[in-house]
Amino acid sequence: MGQLCPTRADGVHRLLSGTLMFGGTTTTLLSLPEATIDSLAIDWGAWDNPIAENWVAVNQTSANITRLSTDDYFAELTPTPIANLQGTSSYGSTIASSYIGSGNAGKLTDFLAAMDIDFDSGMISNGALMIDVGGNQVWSLGFAGSVHEGVVDLDMTSGQLSNFGNVLSNSINANLGGGVTGNNAEAFVGDFDLVDQINSINQVNGIYTIER
Repeated sequence: MGQLCPTRADGVHRLLSGTLMFGGTTTTLLSLPEATIDSLAIDWGAWDNPIAENWVAVNQTSANITRLSTDDYFAELTPTPIANLQGTSSYGSTIASSYIGSGNAGKLTDFLAAMDIDFDSGMISNGALMIDVGGNQVWSLGFAGSVHEGVVDLDMTSGQLSNFGNVLSNSINANLGGGVTGNNAEAFVGDFDLVDQINSINQVNGIYTIER
């Protein structure tokens, strides 16, 4: 398994990439994959002046660049031309995945996501997010949607916020978006902005990658 490296100043969680050597009578080399944000040239970070509202935006800034925006974070990626892709692909968190985000309870401390994309119909199903903030606040979501020209439209199907195992809210306002990137849609870059409708002080937003 990969080792999680210390968080950089920009808040990006990175996984160790390279070759590991283990001692013993026999030398074993283990080559770890490069992080998706590096291998697919995804740029992301925090806004200098965040917007004080719950929002997610997916904008085509040029013919070759898509920008994802949340309250505090942004990412730029090259969208996949998916017109010729066929079949269904499953995406999920892997050793190459990365995430950046924060909320009222602190920085993201763990993140898992998964979904299926049917490229024949453009439908997205079986979407799931698990976002751990500050080691105690957990947001759990289900979602579904569609993809068109590499950009996705997502809607939450279920949502819950808990704290140390105690449910705080089943009423979540979720703004979700993202896009697929890579020559063959090897990765999905998603963004999220979540607010607890019972107690609006509870909120989290950020950006993540998952892989085929």
